[in-house]
Amino acid sequence: MFVPVYDREKVNRSFGPALEAAVLRVLAGDLDADREVSLLEAEFAAWNGARHAVSVNSGTAAILAALLAVGIRPGDEVITVPNTDGATSSAVTMSGAKLVWVDVDPVSRTMSVEALEAALTPRTRAIVPVDMFGHPADIHRINALAARYGIPVIEDACLAPGATVDGVKVGTFATATCFSFGRNKHLGAIGAGGCVLSQDEHLAARLRMLSGYGETRERSRSKSGPGEAAWFWHETIGLNQRLDEIQAAILRVKLPSLDANIACRRAQARRYGSGLAGTAVAVPRCRPGIDHAWRNYVVEVDDRDAVRARLAERGVGTNLCYTPPMHLQPAFAGLGWPRGSYPVAEAIADRLLGLSIGPHMSEVEQDYVIEQLRACAGG
Repeated sequence: MFVPVYDREKVNRSFGPALEAAVLRVLAGDLDADREVSLLEAEFAAWNGARHAVSVNSGTAAILAALLAVGIRPGDEVITVPNTDGATSSAVTMSGAKLVWVDVDPVSRTMSVEALEAALTPRTRAIVPVDMFGHPADIHRINALAARYGIPVIEDACLAPGATVDGVKVGTFATATCFSFGRNKHLGAIGAGGCVLSQDEHLAARLRMLSGYGETRERSRSKSGPGEAAWFWHETIGLNQRLDEIQAAILRVKLPSLDANIACRRAQARRYGSGLAGTAVAVPRCRPGIDHAWRNYVVEVDDRDAVRARLAERGVGTNLCYTPPMHLQPAFAGLGWPRGSYPVAEAIADRLLGLSIGPHMSEVEQDYVIEQLRACAGG
């Protein structure tokens, strides 16, 4: 048997002809109308219980737009974590800010609030916690600390749609909350996409302009200037980061199934926990009050690379999300943070192993993964 980490083709096939119909609907209309984009934003905001949603063309764009929208400038300091992919740290760097990493909590694998507090300086202008693998960061404590110093919080929830804290979905806690619609995410486009949620109307308007050439959405559609026949009307410097109509239409087809997708992942996570209990495999844990979104099911094992090789021989696909941490990646080596700088993140990265999870996987396949991991890791 071969069990892939993820099978997006199988997931896409499960929607049948609805995806093709959505694409054809867009192609038959006005590609610049933003009809599908506007509907997706309203529907995704409602699903999260948020007031405003601004779609963009990737999760990275979402984080960058949010940073720029809260006024990040060159020389500002932005605090985040090193144990994620390049999007978060790259967005901070592209904003012109100084990148500051802090270590993580060993249970949730998200930002350590104690490390965050120790890293704050008068130049700190934003905090970017990451909801790692789908486990929300300690957002209430982070918000309380940020409020004390008047610092905005940009939550990177790209891995965590549907995750809850005390029964409330992530998406309304932070100044802005960023999501990814990447191909392998819970809600995946065929290409790429992302979204920023906010409760602040003025911030949402600024996000739309920053991601749309510095024009208002209405202005971009109409191309008629205020008081004169101007073709362009740029109110601020902006980027071309808008989500396209085809991706929006595809995401609208998939959004109604998102609750079932997340419920499936939660059931599989419980099954993994039960099946791997009493073994040498360290299964993920959650803080009290958290309902995990399970974008990734990441265990920790000794001699990880050897275990992974043995699993591959038996047809079990795994991944290494996200290792090594950012401070040990070539792109950020010049910042001068050697191994040992963030010991908790490094210890997790050395042992982590991502297993298959999601609606593509059957119970028979999951049982096979559990059986082979028990055999390969001991227990």
